Amino acid sequence: MIAKTKINSEAIMATPEKLIENSILDNLNIIPECFAFKVNTTGVYDPRKRVFRKNNNPHIHNGTSDILGTYKGRFFAIEVKAGYAKPSDKQKLFLKRIEQNGGIAFWANSLDLAMEKFKEAFPCANVPNTIF
Repeated sequence: MIAKTKINSEAIMATPEKLIENSILDNLNIIPECFAFKVNTTGVYDPRKRVFRKNNNPHIHNGTSDILGTYKGRFFAIEVKAGYAKPSDKQKLFLKRIEQNGGIAFWANSLDLAMEKFKEAFPCANVPNTIF
């Protein structure tokens, strides 16, 4: 079974990157023994000043991937981009640190690519072959 992201009023307002991110999360979370989630690391928007307030928590890492999770106890991180966008230097560093510590880390700009890379990283995963 392939999970499809429901289109609702929030999705219509979402950026293309968020739509890809939601589709990836929906599909990862139907794989048995996979737990994937989003961690928001951006600051809080201040509508009066029209800026994002910086988060001063020293435990929040700039460049944290959009999707984090585990599959059969193995940690993974996926940075999601839309179109021709590429990860920033801080995002690349985060992915590198995950790999250096035994995790799986990659970036993808589509649902198909993310699921393909996930299947490469976890060949025994029951990843659907047809994504629609």
